[in-house]
Amino acid sequence: MNRHEHVKGITLLVLSALLLLLFLTSCSHTQQETDPALLYSPTFSKLATSPLSLQSDATGYDREYEVLGVEQFSTSNRGPALGFSLGPAGSFPTESGDSWITGTHPGGQMYIDFYKTNPAALHLRPYGRYEVSYNYRVLEASREGFETIFFSSTGANRNDWVEQSIYFNEPAGSSGRASFTAVLKQYDDYQLLMNLISNGSIAVTDIQIKDLDTGLIVTKEDGQSVVHTHSPMLHSEGNSTIVPTNTGYSLQTDGFAKLWTNTQLVVLPSNTNIILDFDYKVLDNPKQEEHVGWVRLYSGSKPHLVRQAISIPGHQVQEGHYTGAVKTGSDNDIYILEVAFNQEVKLQVSNIRLSKQVTVAQSLEQHPAQKLSEANFPRLGNNFLSFGEWVAHDGGGSAQGPGPLINLFELEKQLALSDIIIGLNPFYLYNDPAVSKRLKQFNPNIVLLPSAQTHTIALSQDMRNMPSTTMMTAENEYAQGISKDWFLTTSKGQVVNDNEEYAQIPLNISAFCPYNDKGRTFLQYWTESIMNQKLKDGTWEGVFLEEALTLGNWRIPDIRTKKRVDADYNRNFKKDESPQWITEMTAAATLAMLRSIREQVGWDEMIITGNELNPTIAPFTNGSVIQNFNSMWYIDYDQNNFNESQWGKFLDSYQKVQHLYHAPSAIILEGTPVYKDWILPVDKREATESDLAFHRFALGTALLTDAFYEFALVDGRSAPFIFDEMLVDTHGVSTSDAANKGWLGKPLAPSEHLILNKEEVYQQTKPIILGNRSTKWFNLYEGGNKTAESRQMLIEFDWKILTTCTDYPTVSFAVNDEWMGNYDFGANMASESGSASYHTTVKAKGSVMYHLNVPKFGSVELSNLRISFADCGLHRRDFEHGIVLVNASNEKKTLTLQEIKGSLNRTNIRRIKGRSDVQTNSGAQVTGPLVLKAHDAIVLLAD
Repeated sequence: MNRHEHVKGITLLVLSALLLLLFLTSCSHTQQETDPALLYSPTFSKLATSPLSLQSDATGYDREYEVLGVEQFSTSNRGPALGFSLGPAGSFPTESGDSWITGTHPGGQMYIDFYKTNPAALHLRPYGRYEVSYNYRVLEASREGFETIFFSSTGANRNDWVEQSIYFNEPAGSSGRASFTAVLKQYDDYQLLMNLISNGSIAVTDIQIKDLDTGLIVTKEDGQSVVHTHSPMLHSEGNSTIVPTNTGYSLQTDGFAKLWTNTQLVVLPSNTNIILDFDYKVLDNPKQEEHVGWVRLYSGSKPHLVRQAISIPGHQVQEGHYTGAVKTGSDNDIYILEVAFNQEVKLQVSNIRLSKQVTVAQSLEQHPAQKLSEANFPRLGNNFLSFGEWVAHDGGGSAQGPGPLINLFELEKQLALSDIIIGLNPFYLYNDPAVSKRLKQFNPNIVLLPSAQTHTIALSQDMRNMPSTTMMTAENEYAQGISKDWFLTTSKGQVVNDNEEYAQIPLNISAFCPYNDKGRTFLQYWTESIMNQKLKDGTWEGVFLEEALTLGNWRIPDIRTKKRVDADYNRNFKKDESPQWITEMTAAATLAMLRSIREQVGWDEMIITGNELNPTIAPFTNGSVIQNFNSMWYIDYDQNNFNESQWGKFLDSYQKVQHLYHAPSAIILEGTPVYKDWILPVDKREATESDLAFHRFALGTALLTDAFYEFALVDGRSAPFIFDEMLVDTHGVSTSDAANKGWLGKPLAPSEHLILNKEEVYQQTKPIILGNRSTKWFNLYEGGNKTAESRQMLIEFDWKILTTCTDYPTVSFAVNDEWMGNYDFGANMASESGSASYHTTVKAKGSVMYHLNVPKFGSVELSNLRISFADCGLHRRDFEHGIVLVNASNEKKTLTLQEIKGSLNRTNIRRIKGRSDVQTNSGAQVTGPLVLKAHDAIVLLAD
């Protein structure tokens, strides 16, 4: 180790120790705990507000590619004439003037061929009559002799042989010209084989095959041919030839063939992404093979240690460009990259390029995420949790069917419509880092973030029993490094939420976490894994943290309800942890995790979290994703039971949090269908009519914000589906062409809630404080709608969390004594505050009641309460080339033409000409009133 590395290592160790000390003291003195066994400081609030101490070398990471070798198959050597090939015991002459092809038996098995014809290049007719002749010299006598035969694999399998052949057994030094005439049988796969029966060596030249039926010389070999071959950087095996093409030369396969790197000339360094590029054409794929080849990297010293790259796609492919990559192992070993071609397919392969990835520093100013703020609307993002090859193969668990779902190239082309993709499966990290290179060919500024676990470890039974190797997947490598001592246990030592088949085990993320056998706590190990697996090689633009929790881990039994919880974080075998202590400690742990990354990369890498729109952690991150963001709007996941208050809560939370994120920032909204009891289909490949309605409302809502949007047919495992409103051309027609992305252009103004005829019916300015007592609810208001028509009631208030809550406080409401849903505050940590403004629909002659509710632990203040009747629930936003109208109420709304035109007096208003939702998107001009169904939306074109 050089001095710089030594000093840097000491610096990292000291910083880690300081961070650990900060965390060790970050979990104490909650407002509820005085037990010395649970004390830690400073509080989560100090972690949230204390300045970051960035390392002097803190930086982001990017990558470049260094070419290791290029193969154009333009190397010229002496070699077999067209139609011939060497067998395993043969060698071709290389010296000038030498024309003798030599066969030398290596020992061992009998009947080894040294020279032969290639059936793919030289077809011998069934029932044909042929004459074969050649000159020979016996170099070493053979016990069993030498033979030349016509061989058919099909015939051999039936024990049906051509009777005529050449056989001789002569002493060393003998020479002459041998010949024979043969009549072939009915098989069409004949080839000429020149065999060494046992030991011995022979040389042949001037080989000639004549068709006696036509009198023509079919082929001849004089040992003087010059042929194109691959360069010395590669080895090869199998049925392949080099053929000329319009642009140069290609390797043409006919049956199984493979290429692999020559370790004497191509050195693949450890812990490095190795990239393989080549062009290919599928000449024949009679069995419609899904994959036409495979790429793998293996250890030269331990060949059983293998990492697979993506296969070579064959489904619906005639021509393609393959870009695959795989990471070498961590050991200083000899590594070999191999590509093997399917024996059932005939291919041409050209322009092979082998590269290695090199890490370079990247500043925030150079980061592709800088382009996110410039994206036009609709902004497209994707929460893609699966692995592309799995999804292309069978739908990846959400769209399984009898055949492949989609061609991998087409899948990735659709993925690249998004400007940001988060949640990428850990399998990409070591087995397909080239996905970044492929997607950036379609979208150069796309932002890609792999997924990372935080407070929990997901373990299958296979992962527990898997031996540790230097070539395992990234997910298995991370799991292998998790010490069992870090599993959260009960006071009796039982692992929390364990299951032998598949478990999501909470980890001890507290200050009491023990050290493993390498002297690291979980936080230290986790930080190293994030840096080494996901950031330092420069493949990705940052990282997506799945669960950046500020509530106690929901997998812990009774975490919301009991006064004491059986989760032995402090490892004293006592049930002394309270939900409130766990909540504040969990928030502190999350903040410590975020700070530990930031201190190494500064603000030069993106961190996106998956814990909704969380104001506590937002300042340390660049945004968040809300999975199934529209599902919370439907009570009991019933699509006919729309919860207006939770829809309003989403907009309030968005407006509160969007400016807290560090720039560049992005919020990704994943819409999905809503399934009763959340039972998901596993074979869904097309959008249904209800999907179209869910999508319209979800997209309309997303367009009221600056977020990036997708609608998954099932969940994050689904292939992208292009809905009508996503890509629209200049004629207003829905397309699948990426050139039409962002067709709405820029917004002309923020979104607008159209509130008319507001009539205040109740006001309470005095603060209402609730919590930390036996009473957990407070009656805010009781009233009613005395009219004969349903009306919207608008409720507005300010709120503040006084002491940390173990769940989100809510305002619930009931109409005619029937509970209709909650508005949750979307925050739970002490000192968080915000404002609410949302509506509920009250039926004709109906009563309404609002309650403030707090969880079992924690307290909240509600102030400036105002309740009004109003005509509301309609929202709009104007863009350069269109309008979005959203009806977020539980009754249909009719807009006049003037209301549709709005304050900007829009003109030439018309519907999109759709491909899927042709009833809504009919392409018709809008010349009169427009009716929007309850909880529905529409996107219109306009000048």
